Amino acid sequence: MAHEPFEKLAVWQRSIELVETVYLLTREFPADEKSGLAATLRRTVIGIPAKIADADGQDDPAKVRQAFAATRGTIRELQTYAVICRRMRFLGHFNYASLRRRMRKIDLMLEGQVDLLEPEVRGEKPGEERKPLPSRNLAA
Repeated sequence: MAHEPFEKLAVWQRSIELVETVYLLTREFPADEKSGLAATLRRTVIGIPAKIADADGQDDPAKVRQAFAATRGTIRELQTYAVICRRMRFLGHFNYASLRRRMRKIDLMLEGQVDLLEPEVRGEKPGEERKPLPSRNLAA
């Protein structure tokens, strides 16, 4: 499967921008949160481009798909932390909304990658018509 290096993937580039955004936003957190929620946000957001890079290094399409799906889970984790930050008033409405939009965009890009890999994982060729699943009699 020929592909671009991970540094050229738009989803990886967007995730690096998200890392920068989170680092800038967490600089403004209260001092007593620097080793708490701010550190947790930073650790989590760094995992996103790292997992995308790891996915790029996989040879098996199923493993690539699995790595992208796991990265979507990390996005959900980050979204949860963002909600907590907003509720604790560490993030204002504008910064929170902007962060949520960025996370959503990356999540949609990852979803697209997962969907693109699905036929290959099933052993289908691009453009090949999908075979219907056998029907099962559920009444038995």
